[in-house]
Amino acid sequence: MIRIPHRRWWAAAAATTALALAAGCGSSDDPARASDGTPADGGTLTIGLARETECKDPQQDNYGYGGTIGRQIVDSLTERDTNDLTKIRPWLAKSWEVSPDATTYTFVLRGDVTFSDGATFDSSVVKSNFEALAGIKAATGAAFVQGIKEIATPDATTVRIVFDKPNAAFLQATSSWQLGIIAPASVAKTPEQRCADGVLGSGPFVVEKAVYNEQTTLVKRADYAWPSEARGKTGPARLDKLVFKIVPEAAVRTGALTSGQLDLAQGISWQDGPALEKGNTQLLRAVNRVPAVSLEVNTSRPILSEQAVRNALSWAIDRKALTETAHNGYTVPATGSLTAASPFHIDQPDLVKHDPAAARDALEKAGWTPGADGIRARDGQRLVITASYVGNPDNQTFLEVIQQQVKEVGIDFQLRPLPTGEFDKVLVAGDYDVHRWSGALVDGDVLRILFSTKTLNKSRLSDAGNDLEPLLQKQVGIGDATERRKVIEEIQKIIVERGYQIPVFDMVNLWGATSRLHDVGFDDSSLILYEAWVG
Repeated sequence: MIRIPHRRWWAAAAATTALALAAGCGSSDDPARASDGTPADGGTLTIGLARETECKDPQQDNYGYGGTIGRQIVDSLTERDTNDLTKIRPWLAKSWEVSPDATTYTFVLRGDVTFSDGATFDSSVVKSNFEALAGIKAATGAAFVQGIKEIATPDATTVRIVFDKPNAAFLQATSSWQLGIIAPASVAKTPEQRCADGVLGSGPFVVEKAVYNEQTTLVKRADYAWPSEARGKTGPARLDKLVFKIVPEAAVRTGALTSGQLDLAQGISWQDGPALEKGNTQLLRAVNRVPAVSLEVNTSRPILSEQAVRNALSWAIDRKALTETAHNGYTVPATGSLTAASPFHIDQPDLVKHDPAAARDALEKAGWTPGADGIRARDGQRLVITASYVGNPDNQTFLEVIQQQVKEVGIDFQLRPLPTGEFDKVLVAGDYDVHRWSGALVDGDVLRILFSTKTLNKSRLSDAGNDLEPLLQKQVGIGDATERRKVIEEIQKIIVERGYQIPVFDMVNLWGATSRLHDVGFDDSSLILYEAWVG
């Protein structure tokens, strides 16, 4: 078993010297202090991010930009209620109607919204956004708009979206940053140009300056007046400026936070969490409510076409030990396909279990026998499974724990770290045995997006004899919530029982913050700074 040494606190603090030399001072222009707890307007917030992904378009990005910088720039048609994730609140859309068969969505839009370049938001903009996105195959947001048959714009504030089949999850999807609305000038660009240049939105902040993988500065829009009804205020954002600095090393981000060079820091390491909780800082937890962090299994690979091998891999993983070893206990061992915080979650203890004896027995019955080095083989072929993933320390650490755990039952678990751009290509091509993934939609329809042969098809399932596909399509067309839930529960059981998805842990993203920072919001894992203030 891997043992992760606790980072020495002084090392983290000392590492901030490099940050100070490279990036200068932290927050500045602080607002007047509000000693009575009343929110204060003004000031600059300096945020440390682990990395900047290669695509600066929230609709296309899969790896964090959309949920951090991008969420401050783009608004969506709706927003989830912060207290009840199944409840959808108005944002750019004032109201909506859904047909009984969930094929037609009619939105009545606000008429007072503009983009940061002055362009007007209207029904034609929604139409062009969704039509363009549907053609970008690799974008996560594209899966939400597949199957649109027609988008009608009877007038400037009415848009009617008609699907070729029922889509009960679309309303939930309109709250995501993957369907954040971008300006006509951005829609007109190619997908590659949008990724490279970034996009224009109608959000409370606008890009002032951006240097890729170094720093992005956003300034608030003084004329912003259309927050969602889920927010507790109206008018412009409280903060004047947001400065996002790219600080790759977790120890440096932590040290910069404690020394005052950062006000908010992403990706606090699991080892540094306890110290932040005890110091003059805050440890903020953004709980994921989407699918568990999992190994998505390519069943078209010869070895992984066997359910016995897929099940054995799952049963060989000790999830509790993994979360304690790799994550200092801050994440939660997965108990099902969807996280325990998901409104569609079911516990699957008989399927998501640690049972190395059952794993060995399944492999023995399938003809896989241990070799001299303990790794199993059959007909001269070693039992090798390679995990592809975006190369970063967090992914590396937990996958190394899995590597050691499954070796005990005779599986050679190889690691294949990749840059984000290369990882995208691998996923589209199906060039993986298993890969690390989670999801981006709170609604149970995320399982259709991930596993349907018509969308991302993470398990590379065939259409022939596929009894899962009809269920994935069926649930999205059921209007009755209780009946729909029954089908989604059946889907979860099939996916995990057959080893298409191997849930590992429920993600909890750790952020560190100065004690002076208030009202930072999270919608699932996305960051909301519209109401944030420093006092």
